[in-house]
Amino acid sequence: MTPRARQITSREDLRSARGLLLIVREPLPPTAPVPGQPAFVASDPREGLEPLIAVWDDASVTAFHGHVDLGTGLRTALTQIVAEELDVDPSAVHLVMGSTALAPNQGATIASASLQIHAKPLRIAAAQARQWLVSQGTPAVDLTTLLGQRHVELQLDLEVPVKPSEHYRIVGQSLPRIDIPAKAMGEAVFVHDMRIPGMLHGRVIRPPYAGYDHGDFVGRTLESIDRNSIATIPGIRAVVVQGDFVGVVAEREEFAELAMKTLQVNWKPWSGPGPLDDLTRAIRSNPSTPRELINEGGVDEALAHAEITLERTYQWPYQMHASIGPSCALAVWEESKESKESDGERPAGTTATRLRVWAGTQNPHVLRADLAQLMGIDAPEVDVVRMEAAGCYGRNGADDVAADAALLARAVGAPVRVQLTREQENAWDPKGAAQWMQVRGGLNADGKPVGYDFQTSYPSNGAPTLALLLTRTIEPRAQAYEMGDRTAQPPYQYPALRVTVNDMAPILRASWLRGVSALPNSFAHESFIDELATAAGVDPVE
Repeated sequence: MTPRARQITSREDLRSARGLLLIVREPLPPTAPVPGQPAFVASDPREGLEPLIAVWDDASVTAFHGHVDLGTGLRTALTQIVAEELDVDPSAVHLVMGSTALAPNQGATIASASLQIHAKPLRIAAAQARQWLVSQGTPAVDLTTLLGQRHVELQLDLEVPVKPSEHYRIVGQSLPRIDIPAKAMGEAVFVHDMRIPGMLHGRVIRPPYAGYDHGDFVGRTLESIDRNSIATIPGIRAVVVQGDFVGVVAEREEFAELAMKTLQVNWKPWSGPGPLDDLTRAIRSNPSTPRELINEGGVDEALAHAEITLERTYQWPYQMHASIGPSCALAVWEESKESKESDGERPAGTTATRLRVWAGTQNPHVLRADLAQLMGIDAPEVDVVRMEAAGCYGRNGADDVAADAALLARAVGAPVRVQLTREQENAWDPKGAAQWMQVRGGLNADGKPVGYDFQTSYPSNGAPTLALLLTRTIEPRAQAYEMGDRTAQPPYQYPALRVTVNDMAPILRASWLRGVSALPNSFAHESFIDELATAAGVDPVE
């Protein structure tokens, strides 16, 4: 990346820069709410057009993508796509991923959408940039003369043709992973390695109800703290308390760590949903709403006349995310008095605020919305800079610790780095949801399946960002989502089939972990087909 490109930290910087060709697009419009699904967090109209491709006058390229690389090589793949369409060497392309001040809002990095869906606008933008350059009659390597001090800005044209696959030279080839050298050489690409001038260190003290995100006790269980209990520890800058959120800030990391362990915190008794030793019973007793996905062929009648009927239940446990390293984040809170006249949006003389957070999130724009709500500011006043983190197969503690850092940074007016302990990460990370499947099936006299009746019960997995709950910025209500239907319909043909999802509110705090109900449902389907095969005396594959 060129020195000028490194200075670009916002869309305003980019759109005022000279010596570049910029391809932009309108933000995605707000999507219609889908019953039972979390809402898509739309862009703020005040942010204007979203950048996709910047071709600089030194022949370097900056590409912008709203998703993040979680270790799958996405950065390398998207670089290949851009380089292919622009006919440049991949080394000339720098990708900005997931940073909310620059990258487009494309939602969470989930479900293979990064390439299948959201690579398309980037690919077309690169093709459009190439088309414009060719139309100027200037080779791509001679951009200094072409662009000079100009700022050429084009809106994305989805009708621009892209390169036919038979002409590919870069896509489809094995390109060395772009991210590996810096990781192998220990360069500061991970959020855990971030260090900036004036940085302080924070630690949090969590309440005793680990794993629970709803109930009247959430945010109301702190009884008292004894600030004098850490009076002898040097370098303490602040003890921050807001609801059940408790944190300490110190000048050195070891002082913050010691303060976390030493601070005397008293919690009130709390009443949760009780032990989960019998998980099946807990799920069965959790109120639910049946949602029938398919009902054909008369299942009840088919099973009533079956030669052999089987009934089985399958339990899928809650699973700890357990990322290889505990989550970490760094936040900077800035306040400045506005001395100029009113700009029409903020009265003259008021305080302007800005929050910048470096985090390992996989959902930058949703995290930005959560931070804005937590801090009581507008979303465009929050910059989430996505850094590499400890890796994940869904959501871990990355968003939670980002909010922790934001609260502590505001309290002390200085940059604060917060590192969770392993115990905190494992106790509080949103778990992969449990699931309970009930299956009835039957065979006729010749051993052929005649019917399949499948029910799956899935405690929901919304998992609001933790600080929003602990500070009671939002009410800790249990909300049911329609998330249990992934692969609920079996991959086999049955003459009679009924599939029902029992939608229910969460029991424990849960979020995404590989497939969101698809693995448990598939596990039940495949286990039961083996049961039927055994009853029929045939090989399961047959």
